[in-house]
Amino acid sequence: MTHLITAERALDARPLAADARSAQALALFDSLFPGERFVLVAKDSCADLLRRLQAERPGLFEWSPLEMGPTVFRTEIARREASGGNARTVGEALAWDHDRLEALEEAAFEARAAGDFPAAFDLHAEFATGLRRHIGFEEELLFPAFEAASGMPPSAGPTAVMRAEHEQILDLLDQIADRIGDAAEPLDALRKKFHAVMDDHNFKEEHVLYPGTDQLLGSQGSDRLVRKIQGYLTAS
Repeated sequence: MTHLITAERALDARPLAADARSAQALALFDSLFPGERFVLVAKDSCADLLRRLQAERPGLFEWSPLEMGPTVFRTEIARREASGGNARTVGEALAWDHDRLEALEEAAFEARAAGDFPAAFDLHAEFATGLRRHIGFEEELLFPAFEAASGMPPSAGPTAVMRAEHEQILDLLDQIADRIGDAAEPLDALRKKFHAVMDDHNFKEEHVLYPGTDQLLGSQGSDRLVRKIQGYLTAS
């Protein structure tokens, strides 16, 4: 599975009322081919649009906040290569987000290697926003759902391991974020250490935790959880 960083289409909806914003965003979404995306720029998190997409385009889209205020909100909305109405699985949805985040991190370091430090900083900021959100919805939504369905307490089993690794990941993420825009800061060793933790962590999630959650929750339970995850940090 791959997620390419491509030139983005954008809709600046800040001058629009909510109804007009949703109408234009839905029209733009409907013009996309599978795999294409656009970035919606707004003055709020566009929870109303997310609800409409979930109700009217179920299973067809990905919702990925890139910048979350306080004055500007940027959200990437991608069209999935799927038929509408199909139930989502946790494994498919969250592995896709892993790929999206990995592509952003790679693009940030490619920009740094090319000497474009402002672009490296901006791309890594989008990566960091997405990764912190990903960790947040795992710990607040996914892990409790798995624990409730499996009967395993938070202090044992795969979620205990995942939480401990999240702490390491966030610490390394902050160290890199503080340095990536500075040409004088060497980052090879720190990035290697980050990936040593992150890559193994993602592998365990995609091959143990996510499939286990899908099996425990069943098709409809997993679909409901993916909808909650889409709305994480998107204010109502």
